[in-house]
Amino acid sequence: MSDRLARIFRHAFLVPLSLFLLVPFYIAIVNAFKTREAILGNPFSLPVGELTLDNFVRSAVTPSFNIFKAYGTSILITSVSVILLIALCSMMSYVFARASSRLLSTCYLLLLSGLMIPPQVILIPLVKVLAKLGLMFTPQGLILYNIGFYVPFTVFIFAGFIRALSRELDESAKIDGAGPLRIFWQIIFPLLRPATASAVIFLCLWIWNDFINPVIILGSAKSYTVTTGIFQAVGQYSTNWEDVFALVVLASAPILLLYLFMQRQFIAGLTEGSLKG
Repeated sequence: MSDRLARIFRHAFLVPLSLFLLVPFYIAIVNAFKTREAILGNPFSLPVGELTLDNFVRSAVTPSFNIFKAYGTSILITSVSVILLIALCSMMSYVFARASSRLLSTCYLLLLSGLMIPPQVILIPLVKVLAKLGLMFTPQGLILYNIGFYVPFTVFIFAGFIRALSRELDESAKIDGAGPLRIFWQIIFPLLRPATASAVIFLCLWIWNDFINPVIILGSAKSYTVTTGIFQAVGQYSTNWEDVFALVVLASAPILLLYLFMQRQFIAGLTEGSLKG
């Protein structure tokens, strides 16, 4: 009986909270299909007979902004950054998780201290380093920054999962003659699917939505991401709410589709992480 009451109270709290958190999504999606007069009249209304696609057609491709070009740049930067982060940090986490020396344990703690550094603190030295390397105002510079900045978080995600895996897997593979790389990629890494899904979701969300770093590193170059391109197209003081909402929906659609595609693995990763913690 107590479990049933706890379940009822839990749902009574979570269902209204979920509905409340969905309000911004409802406002953005509904108003993206409405005219300016309908938005100003009542942003919460849903005039089914007056919905239109003109906002998307008008704002997707303009002289100052092309959503398809922005998609290309953002997908390139996000995908390359995430793939390299997953490959490098999963191997690095395997070394840290299986380490028995104090030196590697100390290095792991020092690496995790990077989680406490705000990105704004390192902007000035970042610009100087990238300028010395000739990578300022290039997508390569932004990818290099993403890899360096998100290594602590990604290692933290993978290391916890690898520690929960039995060392007998490694020892059995060594007896069969497998080397460290083969042990990791053929035995350990396939077992990290929930952790990989969780890391991919978070990394894609943060890198795709990043605004400050693309503005500084890419500057006023011809290539722009979705966030910086929308800012340039809409402007700081724009009141064309129909275009703003349409662009917000277009910018959010790829990440939403990615989450829906990896939803099961993402939830499994969070559940296993909580149980192992």
